[in-house]
Amino acid sequence: MKKQVTFSLSALMLTAHISFAAETDQYWVVTDNNTLPEMDCVMEPSEVVDVGSAVPGIVEKIYAQPSDQVKTGAILMQLESDVERAAAELANTRARLNTAILLRKESVAFGELTEQRNQGLLKKAVISKQEMDQLQTETRMARLQVRQERENKLLATLESKRADAVLERRIIRSPVDGVVMERFKATGEYVDEGPVMKVARLDPLKIEVVIPVDFLGRINPEMAAEITPVVTAAKTYLAQVDRIDPVADAASGTFAVRLSLPNPGYLIPAGIRCRVNFLPAEQTVQHNLQEPAGVTPVGQLN
Repeated sequence: MKKQVTFSLSALMLTAHISFAAETDQYWVVTDNNTLPEMDCVMEPSEVVDVGSAVPGIVEKIYAQPSDQVKTGAILMQLESDVERAAAELANTRARLNTAILLRKESVAFGELTEQRNQGLLKKAVISKQEMDQLQTETRMARLQVRQERENKLLATLESKRADAVLERRIIRSPVDGVVMERFKATGEYVDEGPVMKVARLDPLKIEVVIPVDFLGRINPEMAAEITPVVTAAKTYLAQVDRIDPVADAASGTFAVRLSLPNPGYLIPAGIRCRVNFLPAEQTVQHNLQEPAGVTPVGQLN
């Protein structure tokens, strides 16, 4: 009987503890304020894009080389497009023509004038009612022809836009601001499904850290951290936690954390190892308060 009472009391305490944890939603958070140890990390581009072509073709001209900085929308390559360029020019010329509309308007004006003059002749019985009906019908047909030519002009405008779009697909542009890492095609080579260039986005940099699950709950979003590249005479930079992997790796007992490091001007190199030192919450708030509005928190820390 005593064992049963003890077991019931323990179960009741466990239930109460779980209920309290569920209400506060803090049952998994580590509450001690011990400083996290310094850990290894890797500084990588925030995005690496294998730029391809929307259509197959022959490379006509190359505008960017490896290590060149490019902006979003900058032309990287141009495919041969003589046929498409001629078709676009023809369509644009047709879209600008108004002669057919002017001609049909003159027909309408002449029909209306003839109709007015023949009204008097009809009253004097010089012309028959059938002849008058024919004149009125021709005038109405002329008005419809004006509408038809306007519709044709609209279709020509749409065809012009389509031809421009087809020509634009022969131009390969950069989808991001960044630096060209590799070029896979040369002038005269055939482009099909594979990439033609590789472009890396270097602002911001992506800092990848693999952390033991023992520290789960100590790292929070928007938490600041000091990043020091593992190179000679390296400066220390301030980064911010951007993403915490919600699923840990059971095999290695770790989880991933990604930090974002602003890199205007691409002054911080990517692709190198680094050390990360997560700052306590009070230091994170202090750094945020010290930064004026609109200033990116990057630079050497004192």
